[in-house]
Amino acid sequence: MRLPGALLAALLALTVAAMACSGSGNPAPASSTSMLGQPVVTTFVKGAAFPVDLAFAPDGRLFYNELGGNIRVVQDGRLQAQPFATLTVVRQPGYDEHGLLGLALDPQFESNHFVYVFYSVPNSDGSPQKQRVVRFTDSDGRGTNQTTILDNLPIGPGCCHNGGRLAFGPEGKLYVSLGDTQSQDTAQDLSRLSGKILRVNPDGSVPSDNPFPGSPVFAYGLRNPFGLAFDPVTGDLLATENGPTSSDEINIIRRGGNYGWPTVTGTSSDARYISPIYSTGSRSIAPTGITFYSGDKLPYTGDAFFCSYNVGKLSRIPRQQLDELRVGKRGSVEPITGEQSCVLDVVTGPDGALYFSDAENVYRWG
Repeated sequence: MRLPGALLAALLALTVAAMACSGSGNPAPASSTSMLGQPVVTTFVKGAAFPVDLAFAPDGRLFYNELGGNIRVVQDGRLQAQPFATLTVVRQPGYDEHGLLGLALDPQFESNHFVYVFYSVPNSDGSPQKQRVVRFTDSDGRGTNQTTILDNLPIGPGCCHNGGRLAFGPEGKLYVSLGDTQSQDTAQDLSRLSGKILRVNPDGSVPSDNPFPGSPVFAYGLRNPFGLAFDPVTGDLLATENGPTSSDEINIIRRGGNYGWPTVTGTSSDARYISPIYSTGSRSIAPTGITFYSGDKLPYTGDAFFCSYNVGKLSRIPRQQLDELRVGKRGSVEPITGEQSCVLDVVTGPDGALYFSDAENVYRWG
């Protein structure tokens, strides 16, 4: 993800203005647009302050992170007036990829009420110190019992490549994405956590069946993975990857796999490295959140959807392409980009609709 300072400042200024106009905490009246015969898109939350990551609870509540440090909850269509929790995060001026970045609910949320978040921890002067994963317990809509799960994770000293996404796998393990934190050579160093995808138990301990004994590293050679999603059909983990100025990628993350950064970008013939299932080539779209649609409001069940920061649109990978890829009938996928405004994250709601976010709003399509 690449956030030019002027653009970020403008977006945050618009956010403040929008929040000031909707101080009641209620979502704005829905504004619909016809999607060429498809179900309509409506504004679900207006005036969200950079809603980076979205997650639905089994009871229908939407949890989302705001980059500046608040975790917010929407219940019964209403944005709750008080944040679920607030964390003090790094917020450097200008070009900045620090903050409250990742969010995931425990697979056993109905019984344990656990909410996990990833954030950038500041020094006393506000500069970047480290990154951390913590767990809250949901108690009547408020985050309690804050517990550190992973601490002293690497951080970009100036601005960038912090990763920060969380996802639970079908086996109940927690996966964590970490960028190269502006130190690209560490992505190939298995003794360093930068440029990796980690796999840990929900309490932060290292699983005994990880590919590198005693290490949380699951895959390596990554620049800045900023979206994680498990395919409900195959169990494969897909990750979006931000390239340097081109060669953004979508990868299937394999156990112990090396994805080549910084030696290679995009598709490679070098057998040491796993090539992406999609590369943008000379273009830069900065892909962000990714999900698999599991609802029934749209004719896309089983398809993968992802957002992009630079393009600002929602893209779709048809299920048929993923199936053909798996059996060797194609070597890569070809996403279809639509008109929906998706900059940060996308997720299926329990009502069968698709929800996605840009810098100021959360939308519902269905």
